[in-house]
Amino acid sequence: MTTAIKDATKDAAADRRKHLAAQLLRGESVMVTQQGEIRSLSERGDSEVAITVPEGKLAAPSLYWYERDPELFQAELEAMNHFFPQFRPDRLADGRMSWLGSLASGIPGSQRIWHLQLVYDHDHPHGDDYGGSISVFPIEPDLNALAEQLDEPIPHTLRHEASGELSLCTVAAESFRHGRDHCSTAASALAWAAKWIAAFELRMLGELSTAQFAGHQI
Repeated sequence: MTTAIKDATKDAAADRRKHLAAQLLRGESVMVTQQGEIRSLSERGDSEVAITVPEGKLAAPSLYWYERDPELFQAELEAMNHFFPQFRPDRLADGRMSWLGSLASGIPGSQRIWHLQLVYDHDHPHGDDYGGSISVFPIEPDLNALAEQLDEPIPHTLRHEASGELSLCTVAAESFRHGRDHCSTAASALAWAAKWIAAFELRMLGELSTAQFAGHQI
């Protein structure tokens, strides 16, 4: 085969690939032969057996767990509405699901109201790290300000590098359970957060030392 013929063959193959790619991107109707070849509908032969795929684009897998698993999402909504109805769902700008609401420890001598935001990881549910796949951020009070007030780091907190915010490190990875039967994602994370808040308030009231709080199995 001469060089000119080889070049022409390559050009024809490249043109064919570009044409197919454009068709797929536009979501045009195409036909699929018995061998799996994709062709335009106009290329169908009189006696050729081929199936027509109507207009439409390939479905891309959703990045968001609540779209991939609507049953789990519904279970989350029902659990939170049952156990913590004062929390409302909210979606962040990057698509992550979250909850907003408030808790009060009820400990005598503590009048503080904790305004919290619970944020799901994109790949929820998992329990690969501390706190599982939900981060609990105090909006008010400000943990950084409280740490300055105490003049020491607050135990059982995690600092997020991107934002510098502190979240409550409520549960070790081996203790985090998730799944429909355990009902333990947002509702459970919030229950652990309530334990953290109670221990912290007792520390602030002098009933627990920092060492006791740090060693406490939240």
